[in-house]
Amino acid sequence: MKELQMSRNEKILYTLYKLFKKNKKSIRFEDIVVALFKAYPETFHLKGYSEYPDSGDLVHKPLYEFRKKGLVEAGNKMFSLTSYGLEMGEKMENLLKDKIVSKSPSRLSHFVDREVNRISRLESFGFFMNQKLDKILDTDLYDYLDVTVRTGRNDFLGRVKTLDKVMADLESVENGKYKEIIKFHNYMLEKFKDVINYMTTH
Repeated sequence: MKELQMSRNEKILYTLYKLFKKNKKSIRFEDIVVALFKAYPETFHLKGYSEYPDSGDLVHKPLYEFRKKGLVEAGNKMFSLTSYGLEMGEKMENLLKDKIVSKSPSRLSHFVDREVNRISRLESFGFFMNQKLDKILDTDLYDYLDVTVRTGRNDFLGRVKTLDKVMADLESVENGKYKEIIKFHNYMLEKFKDVINYMTTH
């Protein structure tokens, strides 16, 4: 069966269409949130908590954007489709016949996002990306782990384990940049394994 990519807004509109088509009445905001999470949990979970739905701006803002475009009528957190919205929903339904919606990348937690941004700015990561590996020194390991030579054994080990967890999260997402960060992580841990061993055993 052929896969079809859908944007977040398209998923919201199509879900609202299916709910409205079934009941022919205004849909509560909370019911839209639950339906979206059940249909597309990888897109509509609360950031950092994959078992809970996101009921914030992730859903709220697009619905009111639809209102401005004449797709939706809204009042007291109740939503219904206009004739234009129904027409667009029908087009999407026809487009999706005999197709499945491909999964969107999982949403990463704020913490993982911060770590990715921090690592991306490291000089050593730039050296790695430009194949200037001889310029990467043991001091760069401390920068990468965000520790110092005076960091205690348990805290040092904790940072290694934390970054291992960050890499595991990144592996769940199809992204070229993340793949390079994972390679960099593995390279740093292998290159400086003696330093890591010393810092975590003394």
